Amino acid sequence: MRIRHAAGLSAAVVSAVVALPLPAAAAEPAAVLYVNNNAASCDNGGPGSPTVPFCTIQAAADRVLPGQTVDVVGGGYYREDVTVRRSGEPGKPIAFRGPGGITNLYTPPTGGLVTISGQHDIVFSGFNVQAFALDGVSRIGLSGNRIDQGPSEARRPAVGITGPSDGVRVERSVVYKTGGGVKAGPGATGTVIAGNDFISSYGGAQISLTDAPGTIVTHNTMNLTYNNRVNIDLAGASDHATVTDNIVGLGTVQVSPGSVEGTTYDHNIVRWPLDGTYTWAGAAYKTAEELAAATGQGKHELNTAVVFDDAFFPLSVPRTVSSLGFSPAIDSAGPDVPGVSPVDLLGHGPVAHPDTDRPGPNAVRDRGAYEVVGLQDVRLEAHGTKSPTPTGPVPFAVDLTATATNTWKTTLRYTFDFADGTAPVTSAEPTVRHTYAAPGSYRAKVTVTDSLGGSVTGELAQPVQVNEDKPLAASVAVSPDNGGDPLGVKATVTATGPYPIARYSFDFGDGTGPTVPNAIVVTERHVYAKPGTYTVKAIVTDEAGSTVTTSRPVTVDYAPAGYTAIKPTRVLDTRQVGGSYPWLGPGETINLDVRTPAPGTTGILVPPGATAVVLNLTATQGTATSHLDVYPSAAARPITSNVNFVAGQDVANLVTVPVGPDGKVVIRNNSGFVHAIADVLGYFTPGSTDRFASVAPARLLDTRSDNTPLVAGNARKLKIAGFGGVPANATSAVLNVTATDSASPGFVAVYPGGTPRPAAGSNLNTVPGRNIANQVVVPLGADGSVEIFTNAARSHLVVDVFGYYGADGKGLFTPVMPSRLLDSRDSGPFGPFTGRTVGGVPAGATAAVVNLTATGTTEPTHLTAWATGTAKPGTSSLNASPGLDVPNHTTIPVDGQGRFDIANNAGTTHVIADLFGYYRNQ
Repeated sequence: MRIRHAAGLSAAVVSAVVALPLPAAAAEPAAVLYVNNNAASCDNGGPGSPTVPFCTIQAAADRVLPGQTVDVVGGGYYREDVTVRRSGEPGKPIAFRGPGGITNLYTPPTGGLVTISGQHDIVFSGFNVQAFALDGVSRIGLSGNRIDQGPSEARRPAVGITGPSDGVRVERSVVYKTGGGVKAGPGATGTVIAGNDFISSYGGAQISLTDAPGTIVTHNTMNLTYNNRVNIDLAGASDHATVTDNIVGLGTVQVSPGSVEGTTYDHNIVRWPLDGTYTWAGAAYKTAEELAAATGQGKHELNTAVVFDDAFFPLSVPRTVSSLGFSPAIDSAGPDVPGVSPVDLLGHGPVAHPDTDRPGPNAVRDRGAYEVVGLQDVRLEAHGTKSPTPTGPVPFAVDLTATATNTWKTTLRYTFDFADGTAPVTSAEPTVRHTYAAPGSYRAKVTVTDSLGGSVTGELAQPVQVNEDKPLAASVAVSPDNGGDPLGVKATVTATGPYPIARYSFDFGDGTGPTVPNAIVVTERHVYAKPGTYTVKAIVTDEAGSTVTTSRPVTVDYAPAGYTAIKPTRVLDTRQVGGSYPWLGPGETINLDVRTPAPGTTGILVPPGATAVVLNLTATQGTATSHLDVYPSAAARPITSNVNFVAGQDVANLVTVPVGPDGKVVIRNNSGFVHAIADVLGYFTPGSTDRFASVAPARLLDTRSDNTPLVAGNARKLKIAGFGGVPANATSAVLNVTATDSASPGFVAVYPGGTPRPAAGSNLNTVPGRNIANQVVVPLGADGSVEIFTNAARSHLVVDVFGYYGADGKGLFTPVMPSRLLDSRDSGPFGPFTGRTVGGVPAGATAAVVNLTATGTTEPTHLTAWATGTAKPGTSSLNASPGLDVPNHTTIPVDGQGRFDIANNAGTTHVIADLFGYYRNQ
């Protein structure tokens, strides 16, 4: 799995909090306070720096000082209302700068109200909000915002101005689906409403003035109002107003008798000359001509439709006036009024259209919020001469390329400002080369002008980054991976150099080969197939082609783990028709998923992080003498074996095996064909609290002693806790169960006392005339007992205890890659009543998990295994028969050097001992 970089963008304003106290006096406050709720380091009690920004806009608003700017970084929505309780100073306003709001279509579901009451000298620009509520304010500037209440929000004016407010400017913003546009009430004076796009209003005029004298309404574009046909409404005593150069799409304009004095109305376009298109001093006029004849106002007024480039009800905004030369809005504006913005809503200055020739006092300026231009925008890009991105060592040469959008056939000139103090360069070509002579970050700009006087300016989205000329260097850190795989690691590379990194690649030193190089991967996860010491390499290549390799050794091993017993659960039965796993042919394998139960069941059986799983594995219906081998997936096949059988024989054996990196173990058949059945009995995890304790092997049951064999269909309860060294609080027992003198083929199942016999979970198969043994790890019932069931007609049972799991245990299990400790076929067979010492278990272990196999047996016998240096117990570990290879999973106590003894009882036999893990007291 790979860890990648990520980024995002967006903002809207959103819920008030209590004002924070002023910070302690500093020598010089920062010019900018930063807000970034996407930053993990954001802190509302912090400094508001680029590295520790505020999390909310309100936190910054409660700390900002005159002359400072609150810079709100994009990347997340700010679902809060904001109340500004501080003022700037004349010439030192408090500025709130958002990431750009007019083209942001997101409408926040709640909040989004900005409240300013009694404050002055404040600027808000670049935000997407629901409304501004201004009361008793002075010199407030709202510019370049998107004010959007959406279809389901509570309706309020987009900008409400109340109380004795002076000098409020609402300009170059988009107002969308609000309960009225800009509404100024009694006491508001000197308001400027300029260059805005009003796109539908619910229940209120787009511009509504009541007793608000001295208002300038100019260069606005207005569309439909619902439930109100009035778009511009001067009510009460809103005198000495200026209403010029607006485009009114659907609606009327009305000026009350008290608003007539000193008011100028002209150069607007009002569509659809219906009755009541104009109301002046209480009288209604259908057309501009009627208005002009009666009042002298509107002599340059037009009553016509204005075609827009975008749809009439646009899905995206802003809209622009049609670029066709016949549009009446183009180059027909009146004289500029005091306070009007020098550029339109999109930042374009006035420019004459090449297809029009309209005389007038301001013949290059268009009416409404948008200036139709041929030169519409410019994109500036930088590329290093040796790298595709604009990052490199000093001196660093880059090519700056300006791509302008120009729909007119005009000549363009490009003026590049490299932002490094050198003189700008003007060129007729859109690409220039520049060499930066000092380290730093440079956001170059370009200004493009056309032959008609139009101009646009653009800057680099990504600054040129000039670094010190140092060689590429890298280091790699390797740590255990917490993703769940016991042998997993996580390698993270850190690289520094003057050029950006082009590729990362990792080689984990286990022969799997390096990963595919990737430009954004700095961390790679890997799971090893087996414990060991490996060298992890990270190969880093920069954009200039330089490569560096860094390495670090890592040792991985299984963590010591406790045991968790579960209800026996069948995960494999190849006899099922249409099952996921078919029967096994010679040399064939099954990758058995032990995490997921068999088809038709759900959930996780053996959790990620488990080091080993305990299975009861049965071979049935085999067609030849063979053996099943079990080992972790992704590991090489060992020379060990787990279940040995002959044709037609059913043989079960306990298996403890490490879990592979994909949660699977491999089951391999050696010869012929055979069906396999596997039941999960439990697993080992480092977090399990049940630990192992070995006991001196002791016999708990031998039905031959009183001739009380088990008969078909009956179960016998056997108390374990309190006997053979097993304490009362033990949770599970490790038993060796032997069936002997069986009257018919069948099976034996051992399960917790007092519980129903599980559907899955036979432990051994009975055969008349043979002694069959298998180790059993079984949870104890509430009373510390187990129940033993057989479906054989009759069978004697022998039960020996070798250990237990519980709170009193100290042993944690560490699996190993299956390995062979003994093969007497290399050194000679065991004779009658002879034994040998076997080593190879790690020193300090208390017990070993070993699979014993008897082969080449000359007469019926049994093997006994015990810790070297201790007395031989009167128990058996394996019962062998002539002519058969007989396996048995055993848990054998060992001495401090990791040794145990094996003795044969009768005849001669070869013995094979394979190690699968060991216990060590913790």
